[in-house]
Amino acid sequence: MMTHLAILLEAPRPGFVKAKLAAEVGEQHALRVYRVLAARALHAIEAAGFPSLVWYTPPEARLEMERWIGPAWNLRPQASGDLGARLGAAARAVVEGVRWIWVGADCPDLTATMLNEAAQVLERTGVVLGPTVEGGYYLLGGWPPLPDLFSEMPWGTAQLLERTRERLIRLGVPWEELLPLRSVDTRRDAKATGLLT
Repeated sequence: MMTHLAILLEAPRPGFVKAKLAAEVGEQHALRVYRVLAARALHAIEAAGFPSLVWYTPPEARLEMERWIGPAWNLRPQASGDLGARLGAAARAVVEGVRWIWVGADCPDLTATMLNEAAQVLERTGVVLGPTVEGGYYLLGGWPPLPDLFSEMPWGTAQLLERTRERLIRLGVPWEELLPLRSVDTRRDAKATGLLT
């Protein structure tokens, strides 16, 4: 059974990534943390061995992205809009009958084993979620066409996971969840995960 992985990345520019963290520790430190997080996520994706797409922004940054992560990755520009619009576009790019899994680049403890576990979960249920301890999620997977989990959601807040669960219940879609991970958005998160001293 084919599994297709997707990750949304921003070009590694000072002032463009990790705004909350940058406000606390400065743009250069935030950029360094972002580069480490993205590298770990890409390593997990590569080790899982599934076909993958890297969705990048801004759309003119293709050469910049290739210089950063290498030319071997399949790159596509992100759609415009909020995170939901961008995730929805990435999900629609996958054909029916192929498991689709999106992973974020904010959790340094994400592993290939977890990605394979997510794919296995989708063999028995409709949706898989990887919750963060902060109330969001680092992974979302399903079978295209996915249910409407992208519109009018509280992106970037501690209510996202619970609202997603509520919507799945309302839609009658079964789901399972992986172990929660800590995401890195603040200095406290970065210190707790060993990315800052």
